[in-house]
Amino acid sequence: MPQFFITMSPGENKCLIEGSDFEHLTKVRRVREGDEIILRNSDGSLLRGRVMEIFDSSMAVEILDRKEACDCMYSFTLGIGILKGWKFDFVIQKAVEVGVTRIVPLITERAVPHVGGKEEKKLLRWKKIAVEAAKQCMRCDVPEISAPCDFKEFIAKMDRGERFIAHPHEDAVELKILLRDIGRSHVCALMIGPEGGFSEREIHAAVSKGWKAFRVGAHCMRAETAAIVLPAIFMYEWSEYV
Repeated sequence: MPQFFITMSPGENKCLIEGSDFEHLTKVRRVREGDEIILRNSDGSLLRGRVMEIFDSSMAVEILDRKEACDCMYSFTLGIGILKGWKFDFVIQKAVEVGVTRIVPLITERAVPHVGGKEEKKLLRWKKIAVEAAKQCMRCDVPEISAPCDFKEFIAKMDRGERFIAHPHEDAVELKILLRDIGRSHVCALMIGPEGGFSEREIHAAVSKGWKAFRVGAHCMRAETAAIVLPAIFMYEWSEYV
C-alpha cells in the first residue's frame, strides 16, 4: 500500500483523512476499521496509523508509530522543455521516483506544445502526478512543480550551485569527465531540451551564463529517456545515501 500525505501538528496522535485519499482508501484499497495504513506528515516523518472509525466522507486514524524523516542533503532542479501529451506526464512521474526535488517545464525555441491559456490546468495535472508518484515511491516530500518558464528567464534565475545543460554534440564534454573534475555538489540544476533539442543560440546563451554543456556517450537519447537517465546518474554520483 502506498503512503498518504497528511498535515499534523507536533504532539497530535489522531488525524482525519478526507477527499480523494478517503475515496481511494475506502473504494480502491477497501480499508476497514482496525486496518493499519502508512501516512507521511508534512514535516517528512513516516507514520503508522490504525483506522479507528469510517464516516460517510472521512475516516479517523490513530497514530501508532512515528519515524522522523532523514534530512535531504541536496537540491536538484530539473528544467526540461515541454513535451507532447503523455511524455511530459511520464517525465514528471519518473523524475519524482528518481529523487529530483524541483521540476520546471521550459518554454524553448523548439518546444512543440503550446501552453498558452492552459497553464493553470496543466500545472494542476502535473502537481497531481507528482503527489501520486511521491506516495507510490514512499518519498518524504513532494517535489515542487513550477509553472512553465521561459528558457532565458530560467537560465538567468538559476545562479547557485552547479548547472548543466545536455547537448549531444561531439564537441561537448563527456558527463563522466565533467562529474569527475567537479566533484560532489549539494545544489544542482540540469536542463534537458524538448524533442528537437536546444537550438545553438540557446546553448550559447546558457554557456555564457555559466552552464556546462555535456554529452553522454555516442548515442542521442529521446528527451523523455534523458529526463530519467541523466538525473539518475547525478543522484548515483552525489546522493548522501548512495
